[in-house]
Amino acid sequence: MSALAELLAFVLGVGTGWFLAGQRWSPGVAPSVSPHLLPDPALEWLRRAHQALGVWVAEVDPGQGETRAERIVDPDRLTVAQIVAVDRRMERARDQEQSGVERMQGGTLVFRGESGAAVGLLLPVGHDSARMPAVETDLRRLLDGVRRRPHMVEMAQARTQEASLESASSVGLRLAYQLERTLDGQVVVAAYENAYEATHDAEQVAPRVRVIGVSGRGDRRLLHSVLPNDSELARVAIGELDQARVEGDPLGSVVADRRQRPAMVLILPISAGDRTIGATALWLAGGREPAGSVRTEVIESLANAGPRLVTALEADRIRGQTEIDALTGLQNRKGLETAMGRFVGDQGALIFTDLDRFKTLNDTLGHPAGDAALVHFARILREQIRGADIAARVGGEEFAVWLPDTGLELGVKIAERIRIKLGTTEWSWQGRSWPLSASFGVAACPETSRSFEALYGQADAALYVAKRSGRNRVERAGGLRAGGVAGQ
Repeated sequence: MSALAELLAFVLGVGTGWFLAGQRWSPGVAPSVSPHLLPDPALEWLRRAHQALGVWVAEVDPGQGETRAERIVDPDRLTVAQIVAVDRRMERARDQEQSGVERMQGGTLVFRGESGAAVGLLLPVGHDSARMPAVETDLRRLLDGVRRRPHMVEMAQARTQEASLESASSVGLRLAYQLERTLDGQVVVAAYENAYEATHDAEQVAPRVRVIGVSGRGDRRLLHSVLPNDSELARVAIGELDQARVEGDPLGSVVADRRQRPAMVLILPISAGDRTIGATALWLAGGREPAGSVRTEVIESLANAGPRLVTALEADRIRGQTEIDALTGLQNRKGLETAMGRFVGDQGALIFTDLDRFKTLNDTLGHPAGDAALVHFARILREQIRGADIAARVGGEEFAVWLPDTGLELGVKIAERIRIKLGTTEWSWQGRSWPLSASFGVAACPETSRSFEALYGQADAALYVAKRSGRNRVERAGGLRAGGVAGQ
């Protein structure tokens, strides 16, 4: 079944669950719901199912980094002041990742917040307290759906971008979601990327294990991270361990401050024939390993994924020889041009950027430090762009970001977000702290050009203006200055 068909089936199935819940006015909503994937009445049905005064969703937009709010309320039973008070409380719950029950002027607010999103139901005074467990269960499922949305989009994009040939990322994302549905728990999938090279030249090639799939309940920042070879997940992926069962973080703390709660994790290998080419970490509900038909389904899923992952890794390797920058793992100029050439829309933005005073860094700390700084900047680019965007290294210290279906103003916002993140993230080399900054030029079709080919020259010219105007700033093509940047 294609990724698109899976998504349609998911939407229809979840929508049916919401409809039945609304018709019966009974608790219990289908798992993994998301208001962004469902018809407009979905939140209204949830409100009616619990006879609530209103339902709230507050989140940080995963694509644009901006806040987004959605609510369905009974205007006849709430004043504007009461609605605004709940709005503000939900914003705090989102930003501070809070969950709980709180008395408000209009009623009792039940809310859950986690990973940049929060959901809540405002129950009327005198509500039936016996229904509280059902309310909390439905809020948990709604929050899972809200958090899952960017992963669903990225999974579909990963499949679409590769057309008929799967990439390792599309295999990993689909496997992570399949196992999460089976186990109702978080899943992380990792691939032994250079297994073939290591097999033929084991003394010179160090194993490289990369996260290629994270399920909806996982930390999205883990995607594309290279794991320490002594982490439990990496050791199973490269075949040092047949499998593992650990309590805590099996990924070697590859992403700092993940706020991962202690839990039992089962790690199983992904194999093709007699070769281990990856592994998956399964967070176990209640610490119990899957058994019976559930375990059989897990093993079959891993067995089916193994041969597909081998093919995908080989395709990625061949493609990487011509389109991937060896140092940073980003696209190179050819890869960027290929991605832009495949695009069939009529709107897109291009960002050109490079590190400020990079020659001084190289001369002072040495070229290995310069390479490390480039890798650091590449990681920040990956973290700050969206699933469909393409980051590339197009020169020594020069990078580009292609933003399909994106206008000039949003392109400027994304460039500014990257600039701030780089400037506020500490970087050091061999114990010596070194401040990093970058300059940016942004061009977009159709605002600054009628053709995508002209965006290269326009973005490069805007970058030159940013450099000449004091560095560490964002400039639009055409001489229009971007507001709110440093150095003005």
